[in-house]
Amino acid sequence: MTTRTLGEVFWLHPLLSSKLEPPDRNARRVVATKRRRLRKRLARLVTSANRRRPQSQPQLTVDEAEKLAGDLVSSALARAQEHCAKQGLPPVEVFAVVVMSNHLHLVVRAPGKNLASFVGYFLARVAQTLNLLLGRVGPVFPRRYDAQPILDEEGAAARVKYVLENPKNAGLVRCFTEWPGFLAVAGLHEGDELETAYLDRTRWQLAKRPKERSDFWRSARLRLSRLPGMESLSRGAYLATLRSWCDSPPAEPCLGVAGVLETNVRQRPTKPKRKRRPYAFGRPENVEAYREASRLRYAAYDAARALARAGQPVQWPEGMYPPGGALAA
Repeated sequence: MTTRTLGEVFWLHPLLSSKLEPPDRNARRVVATKRRRLRKRLARLVTSANRRRPQSQPQLTVDEAEKLAGDLVSSALARAQEHCAKQGLPPVEVFAVVVMSNHLHLVVRAPGKNLASFVGYFLARVAQTLNLLLGRVGPVFPRRYDAQPILDEEGAAARVKYVLENPKNAGLVRCFTEWPGFLAVAGLHEGDELETAYLDRTRWQLAKRPKERSDFWRSARLRLSRLPGMESLSRGAYLATLRSWCDSPPAEPCLGVAGVLETNVRQRPTKPKRKRRPYAFGRPENVEAYREASRLRYAAYDAARALARAGQPVQWPEGMYPPGGALAA
């Protein structure tokens, strides 16, 4: 799954959208130095955003803003997993996620029909928190996200490799272990779960918006899953396997960790890369079989729609629904 921000503008500085430390030692040292300086810029951002906020929204402190931003993506993913569980939907497994400057990539397994529920809830939480941090209103993402099915284990491994190598292929860092923004995969950050925190604004509003908000912080755990067929590997063996997939040389020129952290986040990309995505991911024979099955389903749907327009009783294909126009006619 991939989605970009509206207008492809940068949403936050990479260090603000993640509290995770890069596993690479040199990158971690650069990040520690930059994080101390970044707090001053965050203080100016919070002051400016507080002036624009209506009374119905909290006037954030710098500590609260730093906490919200650091768990921006991880808490939204964790809450989306909890949301699906509360709705009685099958659990959503998160295999890999990376947040770039104006878009994100996500590899998940969502059984049944819960992908739309999961992604919709996730993006809504990200947008709400971003608007709160920046003191703005309105949509952050387009109405539709881009999702392609993964048909086999080979395709899943290739997609995880693509997600991990995205910062390197963009010419930003030399390895995914250097990326200072949010990048999560099982085994990378000392475990398969990430502890996150978020501000429960609904409870805060019901409590008549008190100035003291410490009682309204909630915790959630983002569960990261290992790829099918690799569940029995130890953490070290799993991570070593992922690293072996990402052995291609970095793009030249490479901006580097320090260069990424010095980038002006208010400047949108001048020439964003565009390329056509495959219909599905997997072995060629599986992709062709999926394409043929989809063609037959669409043909059956078109035939059923023609019968409905003629006023005849229709048995709609499984998983498909009558269009509103047919019902109105």
